[in-house]
Amino acid sequence: MMKTVNMSSIDISASGMRAQRQRMDLVANNLANVDATSSRQEVRRTADGQTYVRHTPFQRKMAIFEAVAGGGVRMSRVVDDPAAFRAETNPSHPHAVPEKSGDPDAGMVYMPNVNPIIETVDMIAASRAYEANLSAVDTAKMLSANALRILAYNRGWGTRDVGKRRRTGSP
Repeated sequence: MMKTVNMSSIDISASGMRAQRQRMDLVANNLANVDATSSRQEVRRTADGQTYVRHTPFQRKMAIFEAVAGGGVRMSRVVDDPAAFRAETNPSHPHAVPEKSGDPDAGMVYMPNVNPIIETVDMIAASRAYEANLSAVDTAKMLSANALRILAYNRGWGTRDVGKRRRTGSP
């Protein structure tokens, strides 16, 4: 049986802010690795038994979000973007597939599948979602303060006549 948790509107917005901050961190990491041509190395052998290193570039990361019981959201996991790497012909690059490998892609350098334009748009969207959640928190705080002010006034605890009531002893 799933336990339900009642979250306040501030808790729900805070979870959204937390998720968007994590998303912005992920986008920043993607942008930092836009030119990382060697995040993983693999030693291979040619047909004649010589070894060479095959470099695998950085793979773009994406956030997967899920709803939280009782309200809110969280980043459940980070997955690799399945998009293909960009290939550039540059045999002089230190991470190019060596000519001696005999691979059909010899002389190619594989670049990360990170597109700075997509990452920038994703960063802007995450930033705006964060700001919307922050605005919701501010509105909830203002509504709570106004509700307390109304309750205090209805009970005769209004700031205008607190001193008067104390002096006269009236309820």
